[in-house]
Amino acid sequence: MKTKIIAAIAATALIVGFSAMNASAWGWGNGGHHMSGPGMMSGTGVTAEERQNFLDETKGVRVKIAADRAELNALMAGQNPDSKRVRELTESIATNQIAMQEKARAYGGGNGRMHGGRMMNNGYVPCMW
Repeated sequence: MKTKIIAAIAATALIVGFSAMNASAWGWGNGGHHMSGPGMMSGTGVTAEERQNFLDETKGVRVKIAADRAELNALMAGQNPDSKRVRELTESIATNQIAMQEKARAYGGGNGRMHGGRMMNNGYVPCMW
């Protein structure tokens, strides 16, 4: 029974991950990504200074996400992963990703609405990290 629960959690995580990756692959806006070259935020109205400030302010959150993902991967690679710990790590990653999205919106990563006087990418939030 425990193995079935762990397998279901792992399958759900994979499905969600691949779905998110597939959605991301379709790009933002009309026909593709608005990220190009070293600026990476051209087309979003976010300046290089704003992007750097975002990266500086979210460094701790990004490190926490990376550490949680590494631990989750290590747990899932084991013979008998602790389902309670897997859930804790998954929730932590999701919570931190939401915090990153909210911070991105505050910097003009927008959600298709006017933000700071700028119209953002047809309803899609660009990845700023």
